[in-house]
Amino acid sequence: MDTFQFGQKITLNENELATRWGISPKTLQRWRCEGRGPKYFKLSKRVSYPIDEILTFEFESLHESTDGVTCDPEQFNNPSFLTAREIAAKIDIPLYLLTHPGERKKIGLPHYRVGKMVRFKLEEILSWARQRTAEVESKKQTPPRIIQLGNIQPGLTRMM
Repeated sequence: MDTFQFGQKITLNENELATRWGISPKTLQRWRCEGRGPKYFKLSKRVSYPIDEILTFEFESLHESTDGVTCDPEQFNNPSFLTAREIAAKIDIPLYLLTHPGERKKIGLPHYRVGKMVRFKLEEILSWARQRTAEVESKKQTPPRIIQLGNIQPGLTRMM
């Protein structure tokens, strides 16, 4: 059994770990939110990373080459995947709708993540555009709602 000596440091705080790896503490905070990075302790507001978890994470992050680590290179060469700029040019849609994650989610835009990049399929974007156009057209065809005023006095008269 290992014995603990009080002189040994068994954890690093986020600033110490960020310095060790040459990254920002904000990156470690984002990683914790995303469920990435080494395991950590959170006691009250203090975050600590055990040294053995740091070493394990570093060991698992070792790679000999980029082949197959983040993506399949064939996916990049597949002509059915297009960049946001290519889609925007083909169908005349504002580029920010394709590049901003919040906007893509809000409008339900179909997309794919290839590694860290976002790609689109033209057929799916065109189908999405047709569906959105049909939804807008159906909303325009509904007759306007008429509200009967009855005995309700106009706003200015009521205020006096």
